[in-house]
Amino acid sequence: MTMIREQALFDALSAVSRSFAEDGIPTLADADGAKVGGPAAGPSETLEAMDPEVREALGEAALAVAYGAFASQDQAAGAMHMLVGATGLLALHAGEDADPAAEMMGVLADDARVETEVDRAGDALDHELGRDATAAMQIAALEARIAGTAIMLAGCTLPEVHDGQAAVRVHAARYLVRIAAGLLAINAVETATLP
Repeated sequence: MTMIREQALFDALSAVSRSFAEDGIPTLADADGAKVGGPAAGPSETLEAMDPEVREALGEAALAVAYGAFASQDQAAGAMHMLVGATGLLALHAGEDADPAAEMMGVLADDARVETEVDRAGDALDHELGRDATAAMQIAALEARIAGTAIMLAGCTLPEVHDGQAAVRVHAARYLVRIAAGLLAINAVETATLP
């Protein structure tokens, strides 16, 4: 990526920050200091009109700021926000409506195949590690299972007549992010319900 002029990046951040502060969406008129429209103002013409490299830099800068802010807090909220954002972006890039909450709740879906896999994995862990396995032993086994499945999906070799290896990998990545967000959500709910 080429270096972006600091002033161009500053202007981009300023337009977006001002719009959110005033509960609106930036438009081309905002560049001249006009009042920002309300939530129904429509797509952001300012963002659309930005140079693609400036838009990319804007996204990276926003991500860096968010990362720094969340890293200063000793809790899982920051990771949850980042995962929710990733869940939404992956859905949008797949041409679907972004609904991170529904995707995260889908982790708890009552699906017979999922339940079968959970039972099978639990039985395998019990057989391999025993009922008295420590958390560290279970985590190691879980990491190996997840890594093995992810690598298998990443190396997916579909027949030449099918076009979809990249789609399989992206879909697998979406599910891994979704599961990670769902697990953190379960922890948050359980923590909130503790006496």
